[in-house]
Formats: sequence, C-alpha cells, structure tokens
Amino acid sequence: MKDRFIGLDIGGTKCAVLLASVDHGITLLDKIRFDTQTQLGFDSAYERLCRSVETILERNSLGWDRVRAIGISCGGPLDSRRGVILCPPNLPGWENVPLPAMLEERYGVPAFLQNDANACALVEWKLGAGRGAQDMIFLTMGTGMGGGVIANGQLLCGHTDMGGEVGHLRLTPDGPVGFGKAGSFEGYTSGGGIGRQAAELTRQLVQAGRTPSWVRDGYAPEDMSAKRMAEYAKAGDADARAFFETIGRRLGEGLALLVDAFNPERIVIGSIFVRCEALLRPAMEEALRREAIPYSLQGLNVAPAQTGEQLGDLASIMVALYALGIDPTQAGPEHDERVLAHYNRLFERYPALDVCRGDVMEAYILLRDSLLNGGKVLVVGNGGSCADSEHIVGELMKGFYLQRPLSKERKAAVQSACAQVFPGMEDRLQQGLPAIALTGHAALSTAVQNDVDPLLAPAEQVLGYARKGDVLIGISTSGNARNVAAAVCVAKALGLATLGLTGGDGGRLKALCDAAIVAPARTPADVQEYHLPLYHTLCAMLEARFFEA
Repeated sequence: MKDRFIGLDIGGTKCAVLLASVDHGITLLDKIRFDTQTQLGFDSAYERLCRSVETILERNSLGWDRVRAIGISCGGPLDSRRGVILCPPNLPGWENVPLPAMLEERYGVPAFLQNDANACALVEWKLGAGRGAQDMIFLTMGTGMGGGVIANGQLLCGHTDMGGEVGHLRLTPDGPVGFGKAGSFEGYTSGGGIGRQAAELTRQLVQAGRTPSWVRDGYAPEDMSAKRMAEYAKAGDADARAFFETIGRRLGEGLALLVDAFNPERIVIGSIFVRCEALLRPAMEEALRREAIPYSLQGLNVAPAQTGEQLGDLASIMVALYALGIDPTQAGPEHDERVLAHYNRLFERYPALDVCRGDVMEAYILLRDSLLNGGKVLVVGNGGSCADSEHIVGELMKGFYLQRPLSKERKAAVQSACAQVFPGMEDRLQQGLPAIALTGHAALSTAVQNDVDPLLAPAEQVLGYARKGDVLIGISTSGNARNVAAAVCVAKALGLATLGLTGGDGGRLKALCDAAIVAPARTPADVQEYHLPLYHTLCAMLEARFFEA
C-alpha cells in the first residue's frame, strides 16, 4: 500500500526532508534537516536532498512501493504547473530547475512543487485557523510578507504563478523598503521591515534627546529586531507600544486592500502576528474599519495561524496532498486508492511509459479539477486521433469499469417524467462525465470548411461550445496538426485549460498546452498505440474519482 509521503522543505538557510502518513490529519514520522549552503550551488544541495530521502526510507524500513508522492515547498519565483524552480533570490544558482521531474525520474513516484507561502496557506486552510473557509487569505508575516489566496475552495496561483505576492502592494508613496519597493506592505509589516523601522525610531529618539529604555540597556539601533521590540512592548514600554500601534495600523491598511479585492471570510496571519497579536490587533482593526468596504467586513475573521512550528514541515507534505486531491481532514490511508490503482497499473503494463508519470498525473489533476468545478471536456484530433477523440468521449459519458447508476434524486426525476414513455428508463441510464468530441458534426464542419477555412472547423466549435473552466484535449501524433493547434489557441483565449496528447518531441502542442503527455515514440502508429492506454487510464482514474464502485 502506498501510504507514505515525502516532503522537501527548501529554504535559503535550511532544508528539511520529511516523512509523513495521512489518516484524518498529517502525522510527521521522521525528519532530517541540513544547512542549504547556497555557496555550493544546486547540484550539491540536490544530492544532499536525495541522500536524506534515501536515509529516511532506509531507517524506517520503507521501499518506494510504500511512497505515494513527493511534495516540494520552495520560495519563488517558480512555475508550479510546469514544476520548475525559476530563480529564487535566496537560492543563487537554482535557475530553471525541473526538480519534480528529476525526482520522478530518479525514484519513479510523482513529485509536485509549490511556492512556500501557498503551501503554508494550504496547511492553515485544511488543518489550522482556516478550516471550513472557502475564501481565505494567509499571510506569512515573517522575515518577509508572503501570501497565499484560497478562492472558492481553490488555491489561486495566478496566470504566471505569482498570485498572492501581497508584500509588493504599496501602502505609501515612500517609506520602508520591502520586496524591492519603498512604502510596501512588506516594508512596513515584515520582520525585516519592522527591524529596520525599529532601528530608525531608535536613532530618531536619541537625536531628539529621548533615549529609549533599550538604548539605556545597551542595545544599539542595529540590534533592534521585531522580537526585541516586542519584548519591550509587552513589558509596558510606552515607546515600544506606540511603535507597535503604528505597525498594527499599517497591517490593517494592507489588510483593507486585500479585503476590498478578495472579500475573504477569513484572514490567517502567521509568525509575528501569532506572537504579537495583542500589540497589533487594536490598531489593525481600527484601520480595517476606516479603510475597507464596510459590507466586506461583515463576518470577516482575522486570526493567528494555529499550526505553529510544524507549519513549514506540514507545508511540503500538503503540496503533494493538494495535487493529488487528498483532503487530510477526511482521508484515511485508503483514500484515492482506486484512482492510484489505475495509475500504477499503466506503468506496470507499459514500462516504456514510465517517463510520462508526472505528465499523466498532471493531466488527471487538470481534468479532475475542471469536472469538480462544473466544467466539461472537449476533444479534437484528425484521422486516427479523430477516432481516439470519439473513444475518449465514449468512456467518459457512460460506464467504463463501473455501472454509474443515477443518483436517487435524478432517478426520481427521470421516472416521474418518463414513466409513460419508457418505463424503467431510470434504472438503465448511466451517469456521465460531460464530454464532446469536435469531430462528428458533419453539417457544421463542412459549412465552416466551405465558408470560412477548413483548418478552422475545430476552432469554430470551441467558440460555440466552450465555457471558462472547461478543458480542451488536443490530440496529434506529431503535435503539429494546424487545426488542432488553432483550436487550442482559441481555447486558451477563452480561459480553458488545455491538454495535449502527442508523440515525438511534442511539436507545437507541447509548447501551447498547459499540460502535455508526449508518448515515447515517433511513427504515428506507435504513438497511437501508446495513446490508447494513456487515455484509457485517465478515463478510468476520473471514473474512480467521481463514481462509487
């Protein structure tokens, strides 16, 4: 049974490798930490990460047959969809690193990557102060001011995976520098920003002839940090308390911008807010009442993070759980075993497809998320790929491995409406996953071919059928079919997710699509032979996810 998860928490100072199980929560079973030593570059850190992973499995007497997935939490910028660490400023030399793919190739299990602030947001949403919320914002309020946004029960990553970078918001035309911007939310409210403001306040008080108590205690301006200033404020020092009122006011002003933009029901704040809530909250709430839309404040709860020192450790595990659709508050060790059974069977039967592991899981997640949110699947291809398009729709729209009987409510409705015409119809019909092949509409296709352009027939159908949130699957053995590429381009313009099923080097489809599965073959017949088990597996995984056995 694959009932263990590996987490990699990668930071500029420290890295941690975690082993965890999931059973109505996340249980951390083992941990190895080491200094990142960024001066040694990526290759050194990668080998130490892998050695630590292997050490953890060995000392827990586990093989890879027990590991379901690897989650990676890392500072940005990164591209979580492609699984690439781009160029984090605290990790020099880590440029365009496809770490999940490297781990998948090395260990043969799926690996997933997420921005560390987003990963922490997922933890607090599922296991901490955000439990039960559908719209939540998490703020790190640590060394920096990072953020993660949960909107309508989904992590909001943004077009270029930079969603939630709230520290860059400007609060004043000038002021403390944070996130490379003067007067920014991070400059005013992060640990680094608070420390710099404390140093400046110290210099101003001394110059004004009002030597603060901490200077009398022997601390120079550069010695003042958020933590030290909080100690004086909690001890009743008037200057320190006034200082934290100012920070609280700036915090409230930043929160007001987020409330107006996102209308969350909950804002969860970590680190400094957890330790200094009593010092910050009065001024924060006053600023919120003054600055935010009053109606948006109704029912808003601003709360300190609850997962404490385990937050960073849990975050990397949560990356894998979220990618696999596992809710740790509900999941026992058997969760999604039916889905994974189809996934694992594919690679057991077709070892050559092992290079597609990560891409198959990414494709499943893309399709699953669309269907969960009321979307549908559109499929297009030519020749043999046209037949595959129809085949996919056939597996999705009726029972494949399962019978899929109608729900009680739908059965009753069909029986009531149809009993006179076709008695018992409700017991024969099966539930479907909505899908349309853009291949069999002869009148429409020939009209477009005659009146517009033969290559634009699928694109015209996308325009008519598609709604934002749908998925378009484009099938081309070379990846270069122009009519399929045109349909993908229109789909992207309309806000659809796009999935390519290709071969060879992936062609233009691999570059155009949000996700692509590239069969390891070059001749059309060989590519199509691999496409069949690939899409059969995706259809079976989706059926197992949405229907009871």
